[in-house]
Parts: sequence; structure tokens; C-alpha cells
Amino acid sequence: MLSGKRREMSSFGWLNVTQFFGALNDNVFKMLVVFFLVDSLNSDRDATQSIASLVFVVPFLLFSHAAGVLADRHSKRHIIVAAKVSELLVMVFGLVALSIGNALLLYALLFIMCVQSAFFGPSKYGVIPELVEDHRLSQANSFLVSLSYLAIIIGTFIPSFFLNVLFVNNYMALALFCVVVSMVGLFASSQIEVTPAVGVRGRFTPWFIADIFKTLFGLRKDRYLQLALLGSAYFLFLAVFIQLSLLSYGNDVLMLSLTKSGYLFPVAAVGIGVGALLGGRLSGRNIELGIVPFGAIGLSICCFLFNVIPERIPAVLSVVFLLGLSSGLFIVPLNAFIQYRAPRERRGEILACCNFMSFLGAALSAGLFYILSTVFNVTPGHCFVVVAILTAILALITLVLLPDFFIRFCTLLITRTFYRIKIGGLDNIPVSGGALLVSNHVTWVDALLISATQQRRVRFIMARDIYETWWINPLFKLMGVLPISANDPPRQVVASLKAAREAIDDGYLVCIFAEGALTRNGNMHGFRPGFDRIVKGSSAPIIPVHIGGAWGSIFSYYHGKLLSVLPRRIPYSVSVLFGEPLASSTPPEAVRTAVCELSCDAVEMRKKRNRTLNELVVHKARRNWFRKSMGDTTGKQLSFGKVLISAIALGDLLRKETDEDDMIGIVMPASVAGALLNVAITLMGKVPVNLNFTASSSSIASAMDQCNIKTVVTARQFVEKLKGFEAPEGSLFLEDLMPKIGAFERCTALLKALVLSPKALAGGRRIAPDDLASIIFSSGSTAEPKGVMLSHHNLISNVESTQLVFKFKAEDRFCAALPFFHSFGLTVTLWAPLVCGFEAQYHANPLDGAIIGAMVRERKLTVMVATPTFLLSYIRRTGKSDFSTLRAVVTGAEKLKPRISEAFESKFGIRPVEGYGTTELSPVGAIN
Repeated sequence: MLSGKRREMSSFGWLNVTQFFGALNDNVFKMLVVFFLVDSLNSDRDATQSIASLVFVVPFLLFSHAAGVLADRHSKRHIIVAAKVSELLVMVFGLVALSIGNALLLYALLFIMCVQSAFFGPSKYGVIPELVEDHRLSQANSFLVSLSYLAIIIGTFIPSFFLNVLFVNNYMALALFCVVVSMVGLFASSQIEVTPAVGVRGRFTPWFIADIFKTLFGLRKDRYLQLALLGSAYFLFLAVFIQLSLLSYGNDVLMLSLTKSGYLFPVAAVGIGVGALLGGRLSGRNIELGIVPFGAIGLSICCFLFNVIPERIPAVLSVVFLLGLSSGLFIVPLNAFIQYRAPRERRGEILACCNFMSFLGAALSAGLFYILSTVFNVTPGHCFVVVAILTAILALITLVLLPDFFIRFCTLLITRTFYRIKIGGLDNIPVSGGALLVSNHVTWVDALLISATQQRRVRFIMARDIYETWWINPLFKLMGVLPISANDPPRQVVASLKAAREAIDDGYLVCIFAEGALTRNGNMHGFRPGFDRIVKGSSAPIIPVHIGGAWGSIFSYYHGKLLSVLPRRIPYSVSVLFGEPLASSTPPEAVRTAVCELSCDAVEMRKKRNRTLNELVVHKARRNWFRKSMGDTTGKQLSFGKVLISAIALGDLLRKETDEDDMIGIVMPASVAGALLNVAITLMGKVPVNLNFTASSSSIASAMDQCNIKTVVTARQFVEKLKGFEAPEGSLFLEDLMPKIGAFERCTALLKALVLSPKALAGGRRIAPDDLASIIFSSGSTAEPKGVMLSHHNLISNVESTQLVFKFKAEDRFCAALPFFHSFGLTVTLWAPLVCGFEAQYHANPLDGAIIGAMVRERKLTVMVATPTFLLSYIRRTGKSDFSTLRAVVTGAEKLKPRISEAFESKFGIRPVEGYGTTELSPVGAIN
């Protein structure tokens, strides 16, 4: 049994099939009548086209009201099936009319066929909201419109193809094709799910025209719906005029026969299909009326181009395609908006009014074309100029009447151009009704980022001083921004909160940045109380929102000042996540917690299949092949390329010794050798475990047992310096391994480093972001050592978080003395330089302040990674003159902050200032 969603999609799919073959048949039969009358009965071309178009639209004028009444009374699915039965009967009689060559009978059948189409129309569009959910209306209409106009254009092309290529001048074969198409449409309609009747008892009246205009003028209270209905009517006026003009253009200008002029329409069909799908995609879950002016402007420009472009097929086809594209952008939002906005109990009536007005436009279009082409002998190119001027006027009126929609859409396009926004939890935003969005505040453009995620209009609460900036204030007014300030008098603050509450009660989304100011350090500050009063006692939900990845943008304070640097990349990747709705009574602390929890989801969203240490190390090494990567106080200095080659060679050797091991222990200090071992084992697809060599033998044995480590790699020289430490049984020593790497092994490693993928380097194993990358253990001084399992995604996320806070640069040179079994040593001193692409200089003993001081001076290091204890030791041993240009990354400094501050200020005259996690070792520093 089909689920509800699948059943919905199935019925809507069959409706699309029904509509496609119905529209196809209408137009094939119409062109069949025109071609037969012109070619076989020698009727006047332009007069026949105009009369056929008039006969085509008159039934819609006469019966649209009755069709709307029926659609509101009975099941729309039953009306659709009845219309398809009528269509099949008309096509069968069409065979008879062609066989006797009776022009009057052909016009009559064309009229009857359009009668059934008139009854089909309101039910066809009215049933869409009954088959799909509201948030899918735009996409549903994009598919229906795309297929409908595709069918219309193909329907005008098929007669040309049949009569010129497939069955030359065989009109009976074409009529038989119409019968077959009708049968397919009838079968498709029978598969649509039966929908319940609305049951509204509307009246049939001969004065239906008065009722239709009464409906139209009755929509004045909903100006947007009325404008959408008139816009839809103008579109059919334009579509009919363009269709007639294109045939004449192909015949008179391009010197094609009348039937071969139909070859222009498949290109327009593709354009309409692309435009309709694009319009649906841009509209998303809601309806984006801001697309309509773009469509109108495109239509106007394309129509004008027909009078100025070279009279060559390629140029004409390009304009025809753009014409179709603009048409799709124009009509999709209008149709979706009419269906959504029309009340269910009046939907048939309003759609009937829309049908009538549309085909009234089509009739006027046929009349205008007849007058211009026949009475005044206006050329096809100049006919296009006339309609271009009319459309330009319409576009101008649209811009004047819908400025907020247009400006909002332009802003959305600009935002999506410069930002690649990953969106999560969009279904948590209600499609209709008010809600309060509560977000963190990272950049100047946070409001634009949130607006660009979905098409519902959001009214933002903004600081009054920014709102009153003269050059941008008109835009804020169009956006309906709600100004507020902590410096406002109490009465004005209450009025601002009341205005926000009224906006929510009116069905708007209202967004507040509850921190009250942009973050200066990338961290989310506390939420200011008071925003909960906006929805207090209301049924409107609170939606937590998190903006992730924007710290580092030129509109953030990451670089010290806003807009102080050029963009690093375009588009810039950010994420906007919407949490589950919270009750209006939720306290601010709980809302902040919900926003914080979304930050974890934001990190999870950045997870990609190729976001592993293997991938990133190989990629960074190949891009920075000759740049210095690492060195240590033993004298070893390696470039990124040599690091990759050495790690691959060492890994090939270790693979032979540890083929069946999943985890390999490492007992090495912070050094080039220790770093290479970690990289080599990682590239092998195995897990390096850096054992805490300062722990007891029992703790080390426990850690090895927990990880089932059978092999430990170390160095004799290092083991000899460790007092009381004995290498575990079965250890491999670097002094024994390195001589086995000869010239052949180095050349092989070079070739692998240049050409092989990370998967191939790992022996064909695909490493995933959630796969285990490393394990670090506690010291085990009070109990069994506890292991922390870190995945590739864990380590990379920590590196990225550290980079955002400490602003590492490619030209940075690290002073790294923390051991790799230390969490900061593993993340920041080992993997951060390899993943981010800067240099690290290692020293094995973090207590050798004098040696490290000399290394800092000689190698002009710029960043130190340290613990507070080591930092103080370093300062005492070296003096402040050694770190005049060095900035230090300090871990675990929060608890010792008062002690560090006192030491810096009393002994070295360095004054603490606000910052996060760094200590600027200069006369004015930052401690946290």
C-alpha cells in the first residue's frame, strides 16, 4: 500500500500526464485546423490564424464561470475525467470533418474541444492544493507549467513535423494521432485520486460576466491576489500574440513555409521548461513574487530584439530560447500565488475568474494581431516591438506596486551569489503564521543570510542607530525592519516590543539577534533578557537559529575591523540552521542552549566524504610541495613534499611489519620523527596512538591492552633519555627501520606521492570522516587511563575551530613543544600545520626555555603553542625581549588567568586585554 506522500506524488504525477497530453492535443488540433484550411482550402493565412485563435478562446470566455461553479460543487477529479471523455469524442468527429473537408464543421469541433478545456481548467488548477501540501505549491506549479507550455509549444511543432517529414500532407494521419493522444490522457486522468467535493452551492447565471467582474473587483481587499490574477491574464495575452507573431516571423522574415515556421517552437519549449523549473527552484517552499518583474523585463527585451537581431536562424533561436525562459519565470510564481492565496471555498470561483480574464486577454491578443497584421500591414518585427512596449509598461507598473518583493529578490540573488548557504531544519519554519526567530549574531549581513534561506518575509529587530543610517534607511523601511535601542525611553521600548508582537500576530516571521551586538571573538555571548516578552502569552513558537561558518567573513570582526580585507573566496560557505520550535514561554537561557546545540549540527553539516586527514594532508602537500613544513632542534627540516614522500616510504615499511594491526602505538616526543610516524600510520589507513611516556608502566600497559596494540614504534635514543621507562616488548626502533629505506623505496614513494589517491595510499581502503583517527589517554595517575576516541571529523573540526579563533596564516611558523599525547599537542601542533599549510618547528623538551627561546629568535617563529605553566617557565628563562613579535596560543588558561595576569603585569609590564585563548607577548597582550 502506498504511503500518503507517495500516493500524493502519484496522483500529482498523473495530473501532470493528463495536463500534458490535454494541452498537446488542444494545440495540435488547432494547428491542424489552421494548416488544413490554409493549405487545402486556400484560406487567407493571417485571417485563418486570427479566427482560429478567436474560436480557441471564446469557449473559455463563455464557460469559465460555469466551470468554476462546477469545480466548487463536485469532485474536481470527476470533472477532469468527464472533460477527457469529451475530448476523445471531439477527436473522433475530427476524423469525419477532415474526410469531408468542411471548414465550418472544423471550426465547430475546435470550439467544442475548447469548451471541454474550459471546464477542465479550474478543476485542473484547483485540484493541485488538494493533492500537494502548501509548501510544495511553487514546485508543483513549476512542473505543471513547465509541462503545460512544453506541450503547447510541442503541439504547435508536431503538425509541422508530421506534415513535412513524417506523413507529408497527410492530415488524416495527424488527426488519428490526436485520437491516440486523447486516449492516453483519458487513461491518465482515471488514475488521479478522487478528491472530496467542497460542496459550495454556487449559482449558474446567464449574467456570468457581471459575476466574474464582481469577483475581480471584490479582490481589491487582497491587492496582491488581484494583481497576480491580472498578471496571469496578461501572460496569456502575450503568449498568444507571440505564438501568432512567430509563425508570421518565420514565414515572412526567415522565408520558411508556414508549417516549417513551427520548428521555432521546440526551442521556446525548452526555454519555458527551464524557466518554469528555475522559477520553482528559486521560489522553493514558498512563492517568490519578486521573480515576476525579472520575467517581465526579460520578455520585453526579447520581444524588442526580434526587430534588431540579424535575420539568421541561430540568432533567432537564441532569442526564442530566452523568450521561453523569461515566460517560465513570469508565470510560475503567479499561478502558485493564486492557488495558495485563493480561499478553498472560493478557489473554483477565483480560478474561473482567472481563466476568463486570461482568455479574454487571448481574444484581445488575436484581435490585436489581426488589426496590426491585416488592417495596418505591420511587419512581424514591428508587432514584437508593440508588445515589447506593452510588457515594459507592465514591468514598470510591477516594480512600482511590488517594490518590496522585487528588492527582496534582488537582495536574495546577491546574497546567494557571494555566499554558499547550507540550510538545515527548514521544515521547522512554519509555512504560514507568525513566529519569533532567535539567532546568534556574527556578521553585518546576518539578516540577509537568514532571508536568503527561505521565501517567507522576515521582519528583523535592529539597533536604532543602524536603522537610522540615512543611506540604507529606505531599504530597511521596505524590509519592514523594527528598530529598538537599549537607550530608548521605557515607553518607546514597550512600543517597539508591541510592534514586534503585532507583526507576529499578523502572520510575519520576526527575527531578533538576542546577543545585542556582533561577536568580537567568534563565541556566542549571553542573550539579553526581554525578547521573550514579545511572544509571552502567544501561541506563536520561538525558533532557535544558528549561523555557522560566518566568523572569518569580511563582514565579521575576525580581521579586527569590518571590511578591512578583501574576500578570501567567493562564494563563501556558511550554514544557517533552524531548530525545533520552542514554546513561547521558553526562558532566554533555554533558547540560548538550543542555539548552542545547533552549532554542533552546523559542524556536522560540514562533514564530507573527502574531509579526512588523509585527503587533506595529501591535498595540502601537493599544493605546497616546496614550502617548508616542519623542522626540529635536531636539525631536520622538511618541505611539504618531503613530508609526504617520507611518510609514504615509512608507511610502506611499517605495513610489512604491522600488516594485521589496526592500531599502532607511538612513543616519541614532539619532533619531525614523531610527526612523520603519525602521518605515515594515518596514510596507511591505520590508527596511531601516541602513548603517554610520562605515565607509569602499568598505565602504558593498560592503554596498549585497551587498544589491542601489538606494536609500538619508538627510538632508542629517546628511550635512553627517559628515566625509568622501558620500551614495551616487540617495539620497533626507528634506528633499525630507517636504513631499510633505500633509493628504490624513495623513488617509489615519490611516484606514489605524485599520482596516487589517498584511497590507494591506504591500500584501497576508503577512509570515512567518522572513522577512528587517533586515541589519547589520560595519565592514569588516579585510576586506569581513560581513552578518548577521536575520528577524522573530530580532529578536523577542532583544527578549524582553533584556526577561526587564533587566525593562523600561511606565513606563520609554529614553536611547538607540547607532546603529541597531549590534546592540544595532537590537534594544534601536529595536525593543524599539516591541514592548514603552515610551518611547525618542534622541540622535544617543553621545559627547555632557553633552547626554545633561541629557536624562536633564530628561526623568527611567530606563534607558540603552550600550556600556562610552560609559558610562565619560558618567560622566566628567556625574558620578554625574546618574544616581542611572538604570539602564544595557550590551552587551559581560564583557571590560571588571575595568576598569569599577575605574573605578566608585575614581572614584565604586560597589561591583559580582552581576547580569546591567545596571549600576545608584547607590551599590550591578551590573556584568557
